[in-house]
This record gives sequence, C-alpha cells and structure tokens, in this order.
Amino acid sequence: MSLTLVLEAQPPSPSALARRVSVTAVDRVIAVTHLPARARAAVIGRHTLPFVIALMDRGCACVRSLRPDVAMPDCEAVDLAWIVDVASEPELDWALEAARRRTGGKGRVVVEGSGCLSCRAIERRARTARLDVISFDHRAQRVVLAATTPLAMAA
Repeated sequence: MSLTLVLEAQPPSPSALARRVSVTAVDRVIAVTHLPARARAAVIGRHTLPFVIALMDRGCACVRSLRPDVAMPDCEAVDLAWIVDVASEPELDWALEAARRRTGGKGRVVVEGSGCLSCRAIERRARTARLDVISFDHRAQRVVLAATTPLAMAA
C-alpha cells in the first residue's frame, strides 16, 4: 500500500497580491492626480485585485473593483478611476464611459499601459467619452484624464 500526498494550491495572500503592484506605482498615481491619500477609488479592468489591495494599503477610504463584462450595481462617485488590464478597444470604450460617470466633473481617470492602443488612440477615445488628457507618462505607459471643461469644449 502506498500513500500519495496531494497538495492543494493555496490562493496567494493579500500581501503577495499587493506586492505585484508596486507601492511606488500607487504613490505616483496618487501624486500625479493630486488626490488626497484618503481618496475614493474605482479600479476598472480584468485583473484588479492587486490594485484594489494596494490602494487600500495606501489608505484610500473606499475602493471598488469593476469588470467590463459584469453589470454595475451602483454608480457611486469616486475621486479616482484607475483603468487597468483592458483586453480590447470596446472594453476600453466601456471603461472610459464608466470612469467618466463615476468621476463626474472633479475626479481623475488614469489609464494604465493599455497594450491594445497607443497614447494617441487613447486620447481620441477619451475625447469621445468627454475626457481630456491632463498628463501622460510614456515610460510608465500611463495617461491621466479629467472631465472636459466647458471652456475646452468651446475651443
């Protein structure tokens, strides 16, 4: 008679997940958006858990996770909408619209390194969602957006 040892895979710990998103990246996003440490945030995309945990560790007051293929039960206002890991252009369009609805006129939208589009293409899609580019970081492949102001729309 032989014994077979079966090991069950344990899910990664929250701290291990948070380490996947560097503290520096979260600090840079908070700094570039000029938001307080206790900002309310929504992370939009497919693999959002590491970002959610990192923002919670950073001290954000409330953090929500939204997936492109799942209905949103509410539309609570947030100071920061961080779009990560979108798989296609239609998903990015949906994410930009969802972010615009949640951030209103004062919040910031950050689009994190979208492999499906260039910065110029993101800018064009953002305009469709009534968002303006206010900052970009080519090295980090990050674009910061804000609601289009009435003055900008008149131009």
